[in-house]
Amino acid sequence: MTRLFVGIPSAGRKGILSDTLVHLSRQVRRPDRVILCTPDDEDYQTPDFDRTLDLTHIRATKGSCSQRNAMLDLLKDQDGILLIIDDDFFVHRQYLDAIETIMQTRPDIALANGHIIQDGIIGPGIPVAEANRMLDETPADPTHPATVRDKIVGYGCNMAIRLEHARDVRFDENLPLYGWLEDVDFSHQLSKSGKIVDVSAISGVHLGIKMGRTPGKKFGYSQIVNPIYLIRKGSMKRRHALFLMARNMGMNLTRSVSPEPYLDRRGRLFGNLLGLRDILRGRINPRAVALLDQPRAG
Repeated sequence: MTRLFVGIPSAGRKGILSDTLVHLSRQVRRPDRVILCTPDDEDYQTPDFDRTLDLTHIRATKGSCSQRNAMLDLLKDQDGILLIIDDDFFVHRQYLDAIETIMQTRPDIALANGHIIQDGIIGPGIPVAEANRMLDETPADPTHPATVRDKIVGYGCNMAIRLEHARDVRFDENLPLYGWLEDVDFSHQLSKSGKIVDVSAISGVHLGIKMGRTPGKKFGYSQIVNPIYLIRKGSMKRRHALFLMARNMGMNLTRSVSPEPYLDRRGRLFGNLLGLRDILRGRINPRAVALLDQPRAG
């Protein structure tokens, strides 16, 4: 029987994390172990957590890459599957059962993404009650018949990783905080030993909760500097990186006139400009995003 672990990085969002754990406790195939990684103990300690799950709590520096790496390090000698989900990703009740079956029959798969019923990250976010309704109305395989489709890049909100393929692969901690495009770099590394795929038979809802996310200025800076860093590293094609940079900056510019109430477009645009300034000065360091609120010489 395949060992099946679930890892959840979180920071400052105890309420939604508790709701996410409720969905894990309802799985047809229950996880062998759930690993919660937070920067502080208070992000974990809540009476609402489901105590029927085998929970392990670890701490790591705040940031999607460092927290995910802490989970991989914890399981470095284990075989099986590590499903890493965002703390606001609700899994369908048959998710773990289906991913176990797929990974057992396809040993060539290194990373699998599930079908996202709806992604709140591209809008104002999805209320918990609405996400629950979507899951209740979704069949076991929402796309009948089930399909497994090769892709180039995995999506970070739900990644089922075969641990045997990830012995020497880690998320790049030079991409701090939100870790913009960290899934692109991780997929590039992992694709050398196995396939990256989408699987229709597994599904979930990404609520896209806005609370606790990287501030607009810092996120905008990463939108510009991170792609250039990944071009130089060799894990992102120049055309794709420049397209993303141009698209995001264009959207921030045009929508800053009348921004969405749930996004800091003007802050993102300002961060974009700071990123361009640093690139023109030869400063291509994604870690500099953590210093944006501090005075810098030059």
